[in-house]
Amino acid sequence: MNPENHPQIIDPLAAEYVLGTLRGPARARFERWRSTSQSVQERCRFWEDNLMRLAARVPTIQPPPHVWQGIRTRLNLPNPAPRRRVAQVSAIAASVLLIVGLAAVLYWRGLGPGPVSEVATISAPTGVSIWRVEVYGRGGQLILHAGRLPAHPPGHDFELWALPKDGKPVSLGVMPLAGTSRRELTAAQRAALATSAQVAVTLEQLGGSPTGQPTTTPIYVVPLRAVT
Repeated sequence: MNPENHPQIIDPLAAEYVLGTLRGPARARFERWRSTSQSVQERCRFWEDNLMRLAARVPTIQPPPHVWQGIRTRLNLPNPAPRRRVAQVSAIAASVLLIVGLAAVLYWRGLGPGPVSEVATISAPTGVSIWRVEVYGRGGQLILHAGRLPAHPPGHDFELWALPKDGKPVSLGVMPLAGTSRRELTAAQRAALATSAQVAVTLEQLGGSPTGQPTTTPIYVVPLRAVT
């Protein structure tokens, strides 16, 4: 299976891979995909960034001694030797971290934009991925993943445009220069994408075109493919 053609499958696998719950042959196969696919690598970086930020917000709490004593009493356990106590505390801490991690995955999935409905891959003539555009119809969101960008003239930005079949180009915002950018689509942008078979990228002044329309000839024009 080519992971480039199945982003709706790759995203949950990337989350489980980063969390560490993807194991065995499935993990080995996913690692091979990550080593050969730019889009898989980008989804892994997305989950690494978001899960780390979520974990950083969880405060560290040291349970008071009577809590551990109460657990031992209820389970009818003898007081452990010092070394054994450290091992048990470590095991309990690992379990707590696993539960927090699983909760994080469920949290992000629950707040996620839903399945991707359309994608566009913007590549250099050499085949190197520059950007990946993902449209999420259910949540009305656009996610842009930056790859290996071309030379970026100072004082300019790359801008993304929807190209409706009957109408003028509609700006989808400035392209990210690195990492992943997530944005909410306006009603006008959703309407434009609904009748667009292509998207384009132009080089504009810093911050994007001041006129609401492209001021230069598109550098890239690529198809917008429906994901089934």
